[in-house]
Amino acid sequence: MNNQSKFLIVDGSSMLVRAYFASAFRGRIMQSSRGVYTNGVFGFLNMMLRAVEQMQPSHLFVAWDVSRDTFRRELYPAYKGTRGELPDELHPQFETMKDVLNALGVPQHFDERYEADDIIGTLAHQAADGGHDVLVLTGDRDALQLVRDGITVAIMKKGISEMDYYTPAFLQETWGLTAEQIIDLKGLMGDTSDNIPGVPGIGEKTAKKLLDEYGTLENLIANTHLLKGKMKEKIETHREIALLSKQLATIVTDVPLVHELEQCRLSFRMETAREKLAELDLNRFVNTLERLVQVG
Repeated sequence: MNNQSKFLIVDGSSMLVRAYFASAFRGRIMQSSRGVYTNGVFGFLNMMLRAVEQMQPSHLFVAWDVSRDTFRRELYPAYKGTRGELPDELHPQFETMKDVLNALGVPQHFDERYEADDIIGTLAHQAADGGHDVLVLTGDRDALQLVRDGITVAIMKKGISEMDYYTPAFLQETWGLTAEQIIDLKGLMGDTSDNIPGVPGIGEKTAKKLLDEYGTLENLIANTHLLKGKMKEKIETHREIALLSKQLATIVTDVPLVHELEQCRLSFRMETAREKLAELDLNRFVNTLERLVQVG
């Protein structure tokens, strides 16, 4: 196997939402001649194909969120309970985008019980263990816990024109943490975007200080006798919610997948791609695809 082959894994939900709002905030809501909303699809294709052009991966895969009622809701019913609904114009574009990827021949996966992060984590570990150089493309910092030798997480800041590439060294340099400690951090400080509670009164600065001293949440809890005053009281009182918060924040890496690694080898299906893009009035991407096929 080629140890230098690049395996690009795209967080589809994160990319589509970003693509939609990048155009929608300027009031640009695109529709095909048949009335199908396409501005998110347009932006997604633009970003994904530019990423392929820049990164020249040998393999490509897209992971999706499809439900908030994952196994995490069984652990904590309020998980992601504060998130608002997506715009009506965006909802149907998830299915449209999946149809487009099917037409292009891009492998993709979703699972009602798991989040896209879990699918990404599972495949990223499989690919890295198989000798691939994995690049995870997402806008979600939760994925930083996946960083390791062989797995780089690229966090989109402004589409793919501005990204931070997190390796173990860059993560340590910027966050002062290891990938594993990203989960401990969430256990202590929580995460308002996912409605993970954490320990009341502990923010990022305090959480990092505690992790610098004790390494892990479990070690901190085991050594509460060394803490003083209000901090000792906080950790002792909220130890169970801290451990639950860490569990909620932890990406699982054993999701049942339907694709073998070699089934993710990059290979666009031009005939069906042309048909689907024409149907959506997105013919402008045909030339890009043809160029990428020739390069590949």
